[in-house]
Amino acid sequence: MLKPALLASLIFLTSLSLAHANALENSMIEGVKFLDDVPEVEWYRVEGKSLIIGWKGIPKLFTRFNRRAATRATISTGRGVRVWAVRHNQKNWKVGGGDPHICFVIAKNGRVKTDTCPH
Repeated sequence: MLKPALLASLIFLTSLSLAHANALENSMIEGVKFLDDVPEVEWYRVEGKSLIIGWKGIPKLFTRFNRRAATRATISTGRGVRVWAVRHNQKNWKVGGGDPHICFVIAKNGRVKTDTCPH
């Protein structure tokens, strides 16, 4: 059985971790608000250090939008991020779940490091 002091410490650390995760998620969402104005973006969400974008169709500037989302997300969070492009009907898509994706972009320190999106 855990001692009360140890249990209290674990609860405190867990709450700090959750608050930190929520702050990172909120920062990332604020950084990519421009996606709200892209008609082909059906939805987007944050999962850890990843931003997942559900695309309904592929716009002419598809690659540019994904790269811009990645750079803005890394600038707004101060962390490395990965932006995943998936089809709009893959609402339950999970990072590492093995389901297909369209492409991804990795950015760190405001710069794109890797981009698998078609040019």
